[in-house]
Amino acid sequence: MKTFNYKKRIFFSGPHLLGLILLLVGIFVLVSPTFLKSGSSLEKVITVGLVTLTIGLIILSSYSGILLDFSKNRYKNYFSIVGFRFGEWSLLPQISKIEVLPYSFKSQNVQNGISPTLSGTVNSFKVILYSKSSQHVFSFDYSNLKKAVKKANQIANDSNSDLIIPSTQ
Repeated sequence: MKTFNYKKRIFFSGPHLLGLILLLVGIFVLVSPTFLKSGSSLEKVITVGLVTLTIGLIILSSYSGILLDFSKNRYKNYFSIVGFRFGEWSLLPQISKIEVLPYSFKSQNVQNGISPTLSGTVNSFKVILYSKSSQHVFSFDYSNLKKAVKKANQIANDSNSDLIIPSTQ
């Protein structure tokens, strides 16, 4: 089965950061009775710890993505929660070429009380898929060239399309 799964998730920003914080808080609450004296009952501590831990795990396990199925010529934009993917299959246009391009942009996030407020230039690489009519079909972002080329090779092999990597890289 020739498939490609692109997951869009960043563990250290936005909701995933909140999930990571809740996971750590849940663990802390569960182990805190061993070294902290509290007026709460053990049942209440375990309940709060497990609920917080569970919510953190659910948030961490949720992400969106795109699943390409070359053997059945279809794709799915999906949202995944705890491993279950929700989305509808659509017809995949025939891919004729795949291009790996460098991409730079100025990043800045809005102060939200959760994520650190950072800004700066981000360098990444885009794997762009084109149809027979040279129309842009999909693009996937990767943080390093080696991974982008590896994934582009996989897609090119599975879809029997041409891979173009600019010689400047």
